[in-house]
Amino acid sequence: MNTRTFHKQYISNLDASRHAAEDIVPFWQLLALDEGIISQMELCLVEVVNNVFEHAYGNHVGSSFDIRSYLNSKQQLIIEISDYGSAMPKHILDHLPSAAFIEPVEDDPSTWLQSNRGLKIVQQLTDKLEYISKNNCNTFRMLKETL
Repeated sequence: MNTRTFHKQYISNLDASRHAAEDIVPFWQLLALDEGIISQMELCLVEVVNNVFEHAYGNHVGSSFDIRSYLNSKQQLIIEISDYGSAMPKHILDHLPSAAFIEPVEDDPSTWLQSNRGLKIVQQLTDKLEYISKNNCNTFRMLKETL
Protein backbone atom coordinates (compact mmCIF):
# COMPACT_ATOMS: atom_id res chain seq x y z
CA MET A 1 0.00 0.00 0.00
CA ASN A 2 1.13 3.51 -0.71
CA THR A 3 2.34 5.23 2.47
CA ARG A 4 0.33 8.31 1.58
CA THR A 5 -3.08 7.81 3.11
CA PHE A 6 -5.88 10.25 3.79
CA HIS A 7 -7.70 9.51 7.04
CA LYS A 8 -10.00 11.85 8.87
CA GLN A 9 -13.00 11.61 11.18
CA TYR A 10 -16.06 13.79 10.64
CA ILE A 11 -19.24 14.59 12.53
CA SER A 12 -22.47 13.84 10.67
CA ASN A 13 -24.48 16.88 9.58
CA LEU A 14 -25.90 18.40 6.40
CA ASP A 15 -22.55 20.01 5.51
CA ALA A 16 -20.32 17.00 6.22
CA SER A 17 -20.14 15.88 2.58
CA ARG A 18 -19.02 19.34 1.45
CA HIS A 19 -16.35 19.53 4.18
CA ALA A 20 -15.10 16.03 3.38
CA ALA A 21 -14.86 16.83 -0.33
CA GLU A 22 -12.97 20.07 0.40
CA ASP A 23 -10.48 18.06 2.48
CA ILE A 24 -9.97 15.07 0.20
CA VAL A 25 -9.79 16.67 -3.26
CA PRO A 26 -6.39 18.33 -2.55
CA PHE A 27 -5.10 14.94 -1.34
CA TRP A 28 -6.19 13.30 -4.60
CA GLN A 29 -4.55 16.13 -6.52
CA LEU A 30 -1.28 15.41 -4.65
CA LEU A 31 -1.57 11.83 -5.89
CA ALA A 32 -1.58 13.29 -9.43
CA LEU A 33 -4.92 11.72 -10.28
CA ASP A 34 -6.70 12.72 -13.48
CA GLU A 35 -9.12 15.62 -12.89
CA GLY A 36 -11.95 13.56 -14.43
CA ILE A 37 -11.38 10.78 -11.90
CA ILE A 38 -11.21 13.33 -9.08
CA SER A 39 -14.53 14.87 -10.14
CA GLN A 40 -16.22 11.47 -10.40
CA MET A 41 -14.90 10.27 -7.04
CA GLU A 42 -15.86 13.55 -5.38
CA LEU A 43 -19.44 12.98 -6.53
CA CYS A 44 -19.32 9.40 -5.20
CA LEU A 45 -17.92 10.55 -1.87
CA VAL A 46 -20.66 13.18 -1.49
CA GLU A 47 -23.38 10.64 -2.31
CA VAL A 48 -22.12 8.08 0.21
CA VAL A 49 -21.51 10.64 2.99
CA ASN A 50 -25.02 12.04 2.47
CA ASN A 51 -26.36 8.46 2.75
CA VAL A 52 -24.46 8.00 6.02
CA PHE A 53 -26.12 11.10 7.47
CA GLU A 54 -29.57 10.27 6.15
CA HIS A 55 -29.75 6.49 6.52
CA ALA A 56 -27.09 5.27 8.96
CA TYR A 57 -27.75 8.11 11.40
CA GLY A 58 -31.37 8.97 10.53
CA ASN A 59 -30.50 12.66 9.91
CA HIS A 60 -29.13 12.90 13.47
CA VAL A 61 -26.42 15.55 13.81
CA GLY A 62 -23.35 14.68 15.85
CA SER A 63 -22.45 11.04 15.17
CA SER A 64 -18.98 10.33 13.80
CA PHE A 65 -17.83 8.65 10.61
CA ASP A 66 -14.40 8.09 9.09
CA ILE A 67 -13.03 8.55 5.60
CA ARG A 68 -9.88 6.83 4.42
CA SER A 69 -8.39 6.98 0.93
CA TYR A 70 -5.17 5.80 -0.71
CA LEU A 71 -3.68 4.31 -3.86
CA ASN A 72 -3.02 0.59 -3.54
CA SER A 73 -0.03 -1.19 -5.09
CA LYS A 74 -1.93 -1.53 -8.39
CA GLN A 75 -2.50 2.25 -8.51
CA GLN A 76 -6.20 1.80 -7.82
CA LEU A 77 -7.83 4.54 -5.78
CA ILE A 78 -9.49 3.17 -2.65
CA ILE A 79 -12.06 5.19 -0.71
CA GLU A 80 -13.52 3.81 2.52
CA ILE A 81 -16.31 5.52 4.42
CA SER A 82 -17.09 3.94 7.79
CA ASP A 83 -19.99 4.74 10.10
CA TYR A 84 -21.29 3.32 13.37
CA GLY A 85 -25.00 3.67 12.71
CA SER A 86 -27.69 1.50 11.16
CA ALA A 87 -26.41 -0.95 8.57
CA MET A 88 -27.60 -0.79 4.99
CA PRO A 89 -29.82 -3.77 4.15
CA LYS A 90 -27.83 -6.32 2.10
CA HIS A 91 -30.41 -6.50 -0.68
CA ILE A 92 -29.81 -2.87 -1.70
CA LEU A 93 -26.31 -3.47 -3.09
CA ASP A 94 -27.24 -6.95 -4.32
CA HIS A 95 -30.04 -5.53 -6.50
CA LEU A 96 -28.25 -2.34 -7.53
CA PRO A 97 -26.79 -3.66 -10.82
CA SER A 98 -30.26 -4.53 -12.12
CA ALA A 99 -32.06 -1.52 -10.63
CA ALA A 100 -33.46 1.02 -13.06
CA PHE A 101 -32.32 4.62 -12.82
CA ILE A 102 -35.47 6.64 -12.12
CA GLU A 103 -35.19 10.18 -13.38
CA PRO A 104 -37.05 12.65 -11.12
CA VAL A 105 -39.94 14.35 -12.93
CA GLU A 106 -40.96 17.80 -11.73
CA ASP A 107 -44.72 17.13 -12.00
CA ASP A 108 -44.59 13.61 -10.52
CA PRO A 109 -43.78 13.59 -6.79
CA SER A 110 -43.63 9.78 -6.76
CA THR A 111 -40.36 10.05 -8.73
CA TRP A 112 -38.85 12.28 -6.03
CA LEU A 113 -38.82 9.53 -3.45
CA GLN A 114 -35.68 7.62 -2.66
CA SER A 115 -34.89 5.14 -5.37
CA ASN A 116 -31.20 4.43 -4.68
CA ARG A 117 -30.45 6.98 -7.40
CA GLY A 118 -27.26 8.13 -5.63
CA LEU A 119 -25.95 4.60 -5.18
CA LYS A 120 -26.72 3.85 -8.81
CA ILE A 121 -24.53 6.81 -9.81
CA VAL A 122 -21.77 5.57 -7.48
CA GLN A 123 -22.00 2.09 -9.01
CA GLN A 124 -21.68 3.51 -12.52
CA LEU A 125 -18.67 5.71 -11.68
CA THR A 126 -16.62 3.18 -9.69
CA ASP A 127 -14.98 -0.05 -10.75
CA LYS A 128 -15.87 -2.01 -7.62
CA LEU A 129 -18.14 -1.48 -4.62
CA GLU A 130 -18.10 -3.36 -1.34
CA TYR A 131 -20.11 -2.92 1.81
CA ILE A 132 -18.96 -4.59 5.01
CA SER A 133 -20.91 -4.44 8.24
CA LYS A 134 -19.31 -6.01 11.30
CA ASN A 135 -18.62 -5.16 14.94
CA ASN A 136 -21.01 -2.17 14.80
CA CYS A 137 -18.99 -0.62 11.98
CA ASN A 138 -20.31 -0.25 8.43
CA THR A 139 -17.77 0.40 5.71
CA PHE A 140 -18.61 1.39 2.15
CA ARG A 141 -15.52 0.69 0.03
CA MET A 142 -15.11 2.06 -3.49
CA LEU A 143 -12.34 1.18 -5.92
CA LYS A 144 -11.47 3.20 -9.01
CA GLU A 145 -8.89 2.26 -11.63
CA THR A 146 -6.51 5.19 -12.22
CA LEU A 147 -4.36 3.89 -15.07
